[in-house]
Amino acid sequence: MKKQSFLTGAVILMIANAISKILGAVFKIPLTYILDEDGMAVFNIAFEVYIMFLSFIISGLPFAISKMVAESNSRGEYSKTHRIVKISTILLVCIGIVGSVALYFGSPFFALAMKEEKAIYAIQMIAPSIFFVALGTAYKSYYQGVSNMIPTALSQVTEAIVKLASGYYLAVLFLNYGVEKTAGGAIMGVTSGEIIATAILMIMYFYGRDKKYVKSEKSDTAEILKELMSIALPLLCASVVANAINVADTTLVRSRLLDGGFSSDEARFLYGAYTGYALTVFHLPVGILATLGVSILPVIAGAIAVNNTKKAQTATDIGIRLAIMLSMPCAVIMYLMSKEILTVLFHNSSSSAMLTAIAPCVVMMCVTQITSAILQSAGKIMLPFFTALCGSAIKLSMSWYLIAMPEINIYGSAISSNAAYILVMILNLIAIHKCLSLKLNITAIIIKPAIATALMFGVMYISSNYISAILGDGFVYLAVMCGIGMCAYVLMLFLTNAISVKEVRKILKG
Repeated sequence: MKKQSFLTGAVILMIANAISKILGAVFKIPLTYILDEDGMAVFNIAFEVYIMFLSFIISGLPFAISKMVAESNSRGEYSKTHRIVKISTILLVCIGIVGSVALYFGSPFFALAMKEEKAIYAIQMIAPSIFFVALGTAYKSYYQGVSNMIPTALSQVTEAIVKLASGYYLAVLFLNYGVEKTAGGAIMGVTSGEIIATAILMIMYFYGRDKKYVKSEKSDTAEILKELMSIALPLLCASVVANAINVADTTLVRSRLLDGGFSSDEARFLYGAYTGYALTVFHLPVGILATLGVSILPVIAGAIAVNNTKKAQTATDIGIRLAIMLSMPCAVIMYLMSKEILTVLFHNSSSSAMLTAIAPCVVMMCVTQITSAILQSAGKIMLPFFTALCGSAIKLSMSWYLIAMPEINIYGSAISSNAAYILVMILNLIAIHKCLSLKLNITAIIIKPAIATALMFGVMYISSNYISAILGDGFVYLAVMCGIGMCAYVLMLFLTNAISVKEVRKILKG
């Protein structure tokens, strides 16, 4: 299969990500009626255990494989490319088997650790997914490394569809066997989805590979394993530290709300409203735009591998500009339309002020994601980790101080997140300029999109009262306002020359 341009690959993954997230939301709506609160608690706890366990055992390997594949392919070492896939597959199969067995037989321990004994069966039902995710990772990473995002997107969407259909069916099938079995049936849908997704990736790889390069493989196994581990292990360590910081942050928020004079019920309500509603919406554009980092990885890594500084420079410029230009309107819409968004999605706008407070962070977080991907693709594996540590220090210290202030309370977490990501974003941009010797056009990258965003904000703010008077509040009002804002934004991007028609054509051509 032909590889796509950076933008085409990013768009394909964005669409697939958006479809998957929508299907994921659709999946949970009927489950809430089938499982009720107790069943959903069991389902969510089992899924959280699965995600934490999965991220721990394979963290770093997808990036390592994609980077090595991109580099070898750029140098024309196609035999080595397939050798990397073969060795990675064997390694991940072993990890997957051990992981699935450990999660299955360790299910009582994990359930007790999460203080939910009813989750044992559900954890056991999702345990086989570890093996299939690990196996599929090798092929998914290969396709991302050769800039072919179609198999990844196809497997992702298919997984979501199968998960929805089989999970719902199995939940209904086990409905009369108690909450443990019903939740276990629902979560088996995840396993079913992963099996089908992995099968698709394997079939596409084995039928699409060039067999002449596969047969002539002579690369050293030990050398490839050493290179894989040299990239993956530092990222694994960074992931462990990041998870520890997240746990510390969660604990800190709750404890400082109590220190601020809030009751246990009040603290639980504030934390639930912030994480359950505001952050759920916040992470939607962040998760979708994260695909920019996945798409840019093979471009940067491949260019650096053959000393093509000009291509690396161009990809870096386009990647950061796209991250800023796509995230800024998302931030504006979330800031101005927070009440309407939450009402449409959750029929609950109580946390709209919280969403407004965290909205600006979308820009910094998206830029941080792609700048981290650029640095790691260029061989600066641990540098984003150290910048993230600096941001975490700011985040935790500000949260500790602000959240305990009754007049600020949970908003202190949003304020500290904005401050932390501003710092990390700036440090990453400086690192790209200094360590990679890549020039950044600040006017084109930041100032011009910011002007277009400011004008978009003004248009939406002024027109909101008039449109609201005509349409009232609701989905139609939200859609119309978003349309007005985006039209104004795109127009201003071209008028300010933040992007030109010529540049659009070049990007589309790859």
